[in-house]
This record gives sequence, C-alpha cells and structure tokens, in this order.
Amino acid sequence: MQEQSNQPQVMYHHASHSLDFQAAKELFVEYSKVMHLDLGFQDFADELKALPDRYSGPKGDLILATVGDQLAGSVAVHEFKPGIAEMKRLYVRDAFRHLGIGQELVARILASAKSLGYQSIRLDTLDKMQSAIKLYEAAGFKNIQPYRFNPLAGAEYMEYQF
Repeated sequence: MQEQSNQPQVMYHHASHSLDFQAAKELFVEYSKVMHLDLGFQDFADELKALPDRYSGPKGDLILATVGDQLAGSVAVHEFKPGIAEMKRLYVRDAFRHLGIGQELVARILASAKSLGYQSIRLDTLDKMQSAIKLYEAAGFKNIQPYRFNPLAGAEYMEYQF
C-alpha cells in the first residue's frame, strides 16, 4: 500500500503572459509592504510597470510558485550588465513557508540564469533577512563587495559563479 503525503503540491512556471506578470506585481508589492521597505531607490514603480520587458527572454525570467490555485511565491532574474545577471524579488508568502519553495525557486532561477548565458548572478539583501541569507549560502552564493547603491541599513551583497 502506498503512503499518501499530506504535503501540498507546489507547481512552478515561467511567467509568459499578462496574468502571470500581474500576479508577480501583486507579490512584489506585497513583499515591499511585508518587509516595510521603501524601494524607491531601485526605481520600483518603473520596475512594476515594465515587468514583462525586464523579466522575460532573452535576458530575463520570472518564476512563479503556486499551491493549488493560490500564488505562493516568486523570483526573477534580469541582466545587470553583460555576462552578469541579478536575482530580484525572491518572496514566499508566510502561509507557504517551510515547504521548500524558496530553495526550489533559487535553484530554478540559477538554472534559468545559466541557460540565458550568464557567467554569474548577483543579489543584494539585508542582514535582517537571515533565513534568506542562509538559503543563498546553501545554494553557493558568496559575499562580495557592494556592486550597486543601496541606502538601506544592513545591505549585503552576494554572487554565484557558474
């Protein structure tokens, strides 16, 4: 007799149409509110208006995670400069934490960045986001010197080399 898991089934897909990008926008805004972050210094309003241009081929990607019909999380990648990608907006809603979604999103966006031809991928985060930092370190990211402006206290910078 086969044992059935009570673990919910998580589905992942690459954003490809307007409904996907609208869902991502919802998550990105929620992320900024939950984290109490003013992302104006990153031109957040412009980013939200241009999600499909910034986070789709040939130089970007956006991956959404769903559990049933509920949006659970997201992560994105875009070109920072030739050969170097930047990971953005890794976020998993509280109700879906501890299901391995964050770890899987990171693994999938790394694979995507590699397939897009990048030699490395960078990110910036905050020292208060210890669970995210542990996730990045476990995936192979290393601390680096600042590569972009971030006025928020406790900013940390990381990079993964392919």
